[in-house]
Amino acid sequence: MEIVLFLKIQNTIKKYIMQKYIKTYLDHFDYKIQSDVMCEACGSQAVDIHHINGRGKDKDVINNLMALCRKHHAMAHESIPKSEMQYIHNYYLTGRRKIFLT
Repeated sequence: MEIVLFLKIQNTIKKYIMQKYIKTYLDHFDYKIQSDVMCEACGSQAVDIHHINGRGKDKDVINNLMALCRKHHAMAHESIPKSEMQYIHNYYLTGRRKIFLT
């Protein structure tokens, strides 16, 4: 009985940890685990899924989600225009890979 309760609690925690937008991104690119995801801007390991045009209703779609390393996620909020981030992401969505930022 304790094991069943533990497994139910564990599954509930996993559901809350894996937010919808992260799952959307991982599923679109068929990533099995989050550690396989690369930064779309520089190719290093991504740690965040960034909403290019903000969060909110109907914003958790692949065209608005891009994987970024910590450095480029911070830059996306501070200094890189949304139009440039969208350009990088659109290139990535075609299946091609290129280092845009260092």
